[in-house]
Amino acid sequence: MHHHHHTDYVEVVSAKGPATLSSKWRGIFIFLAVLGFGAFIYQGFLVEGTERIGWIAFLHNLYFFTGLSAAGVVIAAIIQVTRAFWGRPIKRYAEAMGAFLPVSILLLCVLYFGADHIYEWIGSPPHEGNKHLWLQKNFMFIRVILGLGILTFVAHRFSKLSLRPDLGLAHEKNPEKWTQPANWQGTEAEVEDSQKKQSKWGVIYCFCFAFIISLLSFDLIMSLDYKWFSTMFGGWNFTTFMLTAWGSLVLITYFMSKCFGVDHYINKYTYHDLGKLTFGFTVVWGYLFFAQYNVIWYGNLPHETGYLLTRFYDPAWRPFSLIVLVMVFILPFLLGLGKKRKMSPKTFAPIVVISFVGVWLERFLLIAPSAWYFDRHQMAFEPGIAKLLVFDVLVFLGFFGLWALMFTNRLFKNPVMVISDPKLSLGINRH
Repeated sequence: MHHHHHTDYVEVVSAKGPATLSSKWRGIFIFLAVLGFGAFIYQGFLVEGTERIGWIAFLHNLYFFTGLSAAGVVIAAIIQVTRAFWGRPIKRYAEAMGAFLPVSILLLCVLYFGADHIYEWIGSPPHEGNKHLWLQKNFMFIRVILGLGILTFVAHRFSKLSLRPDLGLAHEKNPEKWTQPANWQGTEAEVEDSQKKQSKWGVIYCFCFAFIISLLSFDLIMSLDYKWFSTMFGGWNFTTFMLTAWGSLVLITYFMSKCFGVDHYINKYTYHDLGKLTFGFTVVWGYLFFAQYNVIWYGNLPHETGYLLTRFYDPAWRPFSLIVLVMVFILPFLLGLGKKRKMSPKTFAPIVVISFVGVWLERFLLIAPSAWYFDRHQMAFEPGIAKLLVFDVLVFLGFFGLWALMFTNRLFKNPVMVISDPKLSLGINRH
């Protein structure tokens, strides 16, 4: 079997120059953003009595897209730190996923104004233990905004170090389209310096990611039901975001490499590796879910079991739990076992979409039952969950539109592959 040995990728990527998103796609993304945020503003600010619907949907999607963006950069950092050559052709796509993080910080500030609608402890501070010292509105928002600020800063440093030698090399090949970075030291020296510093900042980012996403999950999600706690909740949350990011990269790589005309550099082995990692994290999700469930089940303590009983046995939420189990674990596990299916994005895409929607619903299930109206006289959740889900989907579309605008803006302005990376050739020419 004859294999092409590609050596022209530097010239091909440099020749493209900074691109712009087509007006059609820009229009679609802007329309989605206006639709979704319009729905949120209508429900969160303008409708008396059911503001909670808007704020639950806002928190849910803010948390989902923040985690997805942060996990994209952690994938780029992992590829760098582990010196993996297979992932070099897709590293720039993973880095660009972090473009949404500064927007997340702004949206967290927006959440401050609606927190009273969904966090019960703001109105009635908890009395057990020392929770009242930790759960204070201003203190919590300072923590999460500062944490996300640090994560965004480290992500920006890492991505900037990765971009610099690529921009310089692209300028050398095509000076009309690309601008040379300031204080340019020459390609060889810049590449060596960049690789060394990227590895250092990559390690820092990996630690920050695990710690700060855990902090966000404890503060923004677990505190909704402040009587319940799980020490595994943070780890489970950040690994679930990594699962979604690995899967999303399959689709992003397929569409973006076609869009830029570099799809011939990404072979079936790269997709196979992405598929294996998506499958692996599916198994990790199942394992961590069962590990948490098992400890709570045999501990049988009322303040722990209530959280699970609500989600698994209450008729309002039980169907969601079953759907999540099937979509995040059972179907991706059974369908993802075969080798061939993972080698093509066309056959693996349905698994990715099922898992993506499943994780989105799983995050909904972590948030909604804790923040939804509960009638203590009837001992039942109030009706209106279907309406909440409809608005949640609309707000999802808004966040997706905004996320896509930020992602494409970052990706289209820069070289679409890490052309100066010494390991890129090994990643492209795999036999």
